[in-house]
Amino acid sequence: MKRFLKIFFFSVLILIIVLPFINDKERIDLDETYRKKSGSTFLKTEDGIVHYQLGGDPNGEVVVFVHGFSMPLFIFKPLAKLLEKEGYRTLRIDLFGRGLSDRPNTTYDPDLFKRQILNTLDGLNIQSPVNLVGTSMGGIVVTKFALTEPKRVKRLILIAPAGFPMDLPLIGKITRLPLIGEYLMKTLGDRTLLKGTKTSFYNMEKFPDFDAQFSEQMEIKGFKRAILSSLRNMKLESYLNEYKQLGGIGIPKLLIWGREDRVVPFSNSRLALEVLPDTVFFPLDQLGHVPHYEAPEIVAKGILQFLKTR
Repeated sequence: MKRFLKIFFFSVLILIIVLPFINDKERIDLDETYRKKSGSTFLKTEDGIVHYQLGGDPNGEVVVFVHGFSMPLFIFKPLAKLLEKEGYRTLRIDLFGRGLSDRPNTTYDPDLFKRQILNTLDGLNIQSPVNLVGTSMGGIVVTKFALTEPKRVKRLILIAPAGFPMDLPLIGKITRLPLIGEYLMKTLGDRTLLKGTKTSFYNMEKFPDFDAQFSEQMEIKGFKRAILSSLRNMKLESYLNEYKQLGGIGIPKLLIWGREDRVVPFSNSRLALEVLPDTVFFPLDQLGHVPHYEAPEIVAKGILQFLKTR
């Protein structure tokens, strides 16, 4: 019996040690050769190389899209194309750690992403005030940018913004713990993140190719390290004071929220409207956390009406 227990516990120990290596999908070095294969566009900044996509009328009013916690810039493609047809110039950015942007070994906090937007705009010589669109965690990012660079922002659009008080899932709270978080992210991170994306949709069956698109970035080294740092440093449920400051700035604001949002509760919209007075509200029925991807035509209609209001 003692021998059996020794073998059992030894086997469990070996399993604990090897699991991170078995389950971790990160195999690709994000280098120049890999980027060239993508055929996309990149910009070198002080914090790292930024993957961006610029489209539409070069003389049109600029709309900058900032994605959320883990979904890269493709999540805004359908909406951007609709705005481009109306004469707007669109800029989509992969935040550091996501998509094809660098994964610098640094702290992933609002300051980092604010600098990323600023340096990208400057690097592309976009100096006129822009319309900023931020979804989920991107709402925190664009709020930080608007608070520190108000003269660079013409209008602000928040889609189900994170940062208002809410309960994080238990796994999220545990993953924030030192060392435990690193282990859990290595062993369960890929599967958990991919599974979590499904809660963002009201009807995911309409998007059979989504998993494959999302998973590409997970194979690039540094992805989960960036995600973990963001979980620990982005104040995903505690950015209320900053939103209150934003409410005192005279930048026109539009708030978009799906009533069936299972990631950032629709009920948070009430508090958002309290701290962001004079904000235009565009609630959406039968849509979840990514209405801009599930129903871009509907979202584009609301955004265009807002953008064209003088």
